[in-house]
Amino acid sequence: MVSWSVICVHLRRNFCLAAFAELLDNALDEVSNGAKFVVVDVLVNPKDDTNMLLVQDDGGGMSPDKMRQCMSLGYSSKSKCANIIGQYGNGFKTSTMRLGADIIVFSCCGGKDGKLPTKSIGLLSYTFLKSTGKEDIVVPMIDFEKKGHDWTKIIRLSPEDWHKNLETIVHWSPYSNEDELLQQFDFVDGHGTRIIIYNLWEDDAGQQELDFDTDKQDIQIRGNSRDEKNIQMSIQYPNSGHFLTYRHSLRSYASILYLRLPPGFHMILRGKEVDHHDLLNDMIHASEVTYRPASLENGGPPDKNMVAEVTLGFVKDAVDHIDVQGFNVYHKNRLIKPFWRVWNAAGSDGRGVIGVLEANFIAPAHDKQGFERTIGLSRLEARLVHFQKTYWRKNCDKIGYAPRIRSNKPASPIKSSMGNVISDTKGHTENLSNINVGSYRRFIDTSTSPECPSADGITRGDNGMEQAQETVTKKEKVDEDECTTNNRLTKRLREVGGLSVQELIRDLQFERDRSRSLESQLQKAEQKLRDQVQEFEKKIKEMDKEQETLIEVFQEEREKRVAEEDRLRKQLKRASVTVDGLVEKVKRLEKMIPICKTGK
Repeated sequence: MVSWSVICVHLRRNFCLAAFAELLDNALDEVSNGAKFVVVDVLVNPKDDTNMLLVQDDGGGMSPDKMRQCMSLGYSSKSKCANIIGQYGNGFKTSTMRLGADIIVFSCCGGKDGKLPTKSIGLLSYTFLKSTGKEDIVVPMIDFEKKGHDWTKIIRLSPEDWHKNLETIVHWSPYSNEDELLQQFDFVDGHGTRIIIYNLWEDDAGQQELDFDTDKQDIQIRGNSRDEKNIQMSIQYPNSGHFLTYRHSLRSYASILYLRLPPGFHMILRGKEVDHHDLLNDMIHASEVTYRPASLENGGPPDKNMVAEVTLGFVKDAVDHIDVQGFNVYHKNRLIKPFWRVWNAAGSDGRGVIGVLEANFIAPAHDKQGFERTIGLSRLEARLVHFQKTYWRKNCDKIGYAPRIRSNKPASPIKSSMGNVISDTKGHTENLSNINVGSYRRFIDTSTSPECPSADGITRGDNGMEQAQETVTKKEKVDEDECTTNNRLTKRLREVGGLSVQELIRDLQFERDRSRSLESQLQKAEQKLRDQVQEFEKKIKEMDKEQETLIEVFQEEREKRVAEEDRLRKQLKRASVTVDGLVEKVKRLEKMIPICKTGK
């Protein structure tokens, strides 16, 4: 048997909605047995009027043996099935106990393969185990089978044991007698499973962890998973609603839980069907890339079919520059990593990019809330970062960001070659090939003198001038008014090139200021981190001192207790000796009394 305390250690740490996902997985797996729907709803406990959860499917149901295997730890009939989601055996137990303290299960299994139809009731109750002081997990169960038109009890050990299990189930269940228990099978039409979870967990404030009142057609979560700002944003930006609400809304989470739903299968939440949502419908400017792993997890060569088709694009609300991004990564149709943020850029880079892929070549963790941290996952993460960066830099201008890839056409086409063209912002051009080399050389010299400041963008150097001089027609004559020409060119270049130079200087200064700001922020963050480390170290030292003090106090108390026990033992020994002496005296007196009577 497995100790109950082992389960309780990590029970409340898991993502609450992931517990619902486990139960939905089980219902979806029943499609192969004819399941057409799964219902998630809220009931009222008839004993104390508290809320209960209902999860019911119309699959093949569970036989008595399968029911016992399902409600025992570590067993899974799916462990050898390659295309089934749950393969670890504890999903049903841990998921139901994550939502509430107590679970009662009703299952009908239609007769097949020559076997009779059966009904089974099982109780997995933390309240029962805790109240009765049982450390090991005990699951009382009763079974029936249909013979002809009548349902008869299946006695496994003895009639007394069967009735004892029935009494235990009735006492700790929401129902008061056997008739009320059996009435639950009226909701199961010949086959299927009905799971009722009650004594739902409460948060630290004493409220139920699950919120049934905010939306009567949804089940939501209170606490840290709920962000009121995101809820308001989801109203303003409906195309980003799933990103903003999947952490606290079961309807939102369930709608993206599966990449594909089997035809004809329905998920019904509180009386309303959950609409399956394809994230591709939220995208604009979508693009597809193929990721093929270099090797498998075991180091062997990859299967040629082991590829992931990655579809990524901008969410439709990205034009408003909201910070929505991430990849929905599925494994065998099941969402494992919702909106996985792989690129954490310092600025706005990457915003608005969402993606979808199915990575069947990476093993999910046992709780299916992430993947096992392996080399294969690291490689996939690196490639997704590359895909997102490449897509962003090529397409960010389509949603209003400044282009990240510079055009081949220069912004300020002032060049050092004599044959190039100088253009101003109005499109006017002036060809330098007709300008006298001597005038040009003197213009350069003049422009760098104190009277004529240097015009950036013109390359200096004798070699450059010599090359330029070779390109000038030797027949050209030197202009007599070189000074006038120099002044005119200087003025012209200042008007034309000065704008671009100033823009470049401003951009450079902006980047310098931004770099200084980032350095300052980094220094502050480092200082804050150092302060936190020092504070933690200080607290650790204080806790160590407190621990040492407590140890000393405990040691002193122990020594006092030992001394007191020694003292009491000695007193007891002396008292025992005294009693023995008194007994001897009494015996002697009893012997003396007859002698005295005889003497008289």
